[in-house]
Amino acid sequence: MRHSPNKPYLSIFQLLILLAFLSVQDANASAKPSFHLEGYGELLYSHFDFGPDQKSGPHGSPPDSRAIIDITRLALELEVELLKNTELEAEVEFEHGGAGAALELEFEEFGEFEQEIEKGGEVIVEELAVERKFSDAFRVRLGHFYVAVGHLSHRYHPADFFGSRRSEAETSIIPALWHETGVEVSGAYRGWHYQVQLVNGLDATGFSSQNWIVGGHQKRFETIQATNMAWVGRLDYQFAPHCVLGISGYRGDSADNRPKPDMEGIDAHVSIVDVHGSFDWGRVRARGLYLYGHLQNATLVSARNRTLSNNLDVLRSPVAREAYAAFAEVGYDVLPWLAVSSPNRLDLFIRLDAYDSMAAVPNETFDNPRFARRVYTLGANYNMEETVVLKADYAMRRLGAAHFNPENTLSLGLGFQF
Repeated sequence: MRHSPNKPYLSIFQLLILLAFLSVQDANASAKPSFHLEGYGELLYSHFDFGPDQKSGPHGSPPDSRAIIDITRLALELEVELLKNTELEAEVEFEHGGAGAALELEFEEFGEFEQEIEKGGEVIVEELAVERKFSDAFRVRLGHFYVAVGHLSHRYHPADFFGSRRSEAETSIIPALWHETGVEVSGAYRGWHYQVQLVNGLDATGFSSQNWIVGGHQKRFETIQATNMAWVGRLDYQFAPHCVLGISGYRGDSADNRPKPDMEGIDAHVSIVDVHGSFDWGRVRARGLYLYGHLQNATLVSARNRTLSNNLDVLRSPVAREAYAAFAEVGYDVLPWLAVSSPNRLDLFIRLDAYDSMAAVPNETFDNPRFARRVYTLGANYNMEETVVLKADYAMRRLGAAHFNPENTLSLGLGFQF
């Protein structure tokens, strides 16, 4: 059946705006704004023993020997106290060295001027929001912020995870560092921390076999479609200073946020739930996540996506009804074994990523086994006072059938945060 109009969403949204920003101003408001700058960055070298195209043959990626160097990201986070208990949060991330174009005089083209792409990265505003604190248990934030789903929404700095790359399982099923625009209510009380968000929904044209709903994160157009909104909820409990267990969920339609109205009368709700946790005690650090997702009317979404224009630059492959992602990692600080007294850490770790972007498909859709993936990663992190991290790891990816070639990657990484 067709969903109801979005008027209830808008009413709640307007009510929260009134609560947050039409409240009486504090008599002790700051005379001048105060600024606080933070940031983090990552650089990466990887060597692969397999080719880049998994579809090039019946056995998947052919054997190869290739390497890449990447300025993975540089993020700058600015916090500005506009008024007492009212703060502006802004974050800009430069991915893969940024992006740019230049005008050149090309003599081999008869002296014509040509505009060329100089760098194929991205510059992304990941946060731009104003937060009003009424108490520790009640805060309201308006603007653009991280969606409170998954492990990486709260632990994404280089020192927060093992390995040179973030969890492949999580980033292959939901957008990596998922950020949307809307309103959030959050707070903390006696070890409990909650978040409730109302944000713009996804665009179903970007859904695919390989990455489920990742491509539905709206970044292709100048403006974001918000005809369909989505609800997000998260609840974490801190058992001890370094032990947290929590759950989160997402629910939102994605049919009416498509560029053209080609799914009128059809719902395409995306539902996601996850359980996550982290444990840091002494020389042991462990983290984990299990995430499950469901897409309503996956058959109709796939049918509509097959007719999309090539100019939209989407995969147009069938999308699954269900997907899942799981990862667990554990590391142990061996620096004391070397009789070194230092605030630094040398963690030897192991990580397992398991995910399937086509865990359950409609009867008429082929369940391709190459989308069921396992990644076993072994490595070491040398963490210098939670500021600079040197990383080395070896990742072994195995696909969901025995006839596929193994895919192994050796990586070296440098991360920093301030």
